[in-house]
Amino acid sequence: MTNDNPSKTPAPVAIARRLSPRVFKRPEHVANVLKSFGSQRQSTLREIDQELDRMATSYRIALKNRAPKFEEVDPILDRFENSLRKIKAQWLHELRPLHPAIIALRIKMIPPSQRKQKAGAAMATINLDLVATTLLRTMRKLRVSKEYAAAHYQPSGKSFERAFLWEPFLRLMKKHRVKLGQHGSFSAAIKSLHLALGIDPPTGALKKNAP
Repeated sequence: MTNDNPSKTPAPVAIARRLSPRVFKRPEHVANVLKSFGSQRQSTLREIDQELDRMATSYRIALKNRAPKFEEVDPILDRFENSLRKIKAQWLHELRPLHPAIIALRIKMIPPSQRKQKAGAAMATINLDLVATTLLRTMRKLRVSKEYAAAHYQPSGKSFERAFLWEPFLRLMKKHRVKLGQHGSFSAAIKSLHLALGIDPPTGALKKNAP
């Protein structure tokens, strides 16, 4: 039967069994993280463990799927955008006399028994004007740094650590009605969380970075 009486932070060995070993490289540091929540029921500690695990997993996934920096990609997008404009202009002007032949050949590529059903979709695949126009609109949005970050589900103007670890940790504290500094330094807890994940801890105080 589960013991739901208030208890102190469990020992590191007990914690390690509740956390994903692929995410938490050094789970012994989680005990120091849990000190920020003070004395809690065992059921509450299990819930906090689960939240920390989800938080850390989201951080790892975000890092794995991290897109190239906007500053590195923007020149490439600029060149692509210019190429699209040139291709669109060529399609609408120089290649216009060839449109009927291109359409006829595209239709012939469809099996006769399927032409009536698939002709419309086939025509759309060679409508370079429409495709280029749609891509140009998309490129314009993608070349805005905030739009670029949002399209990749990445934080805009924030470090990954702040977006996926520090701020969620603060929300977790608020959820359990724990105030900053109530049970120790927030900076110390975050540093322990970094160590538990096997990443370099931040330097200096973090209160200024709190949302």
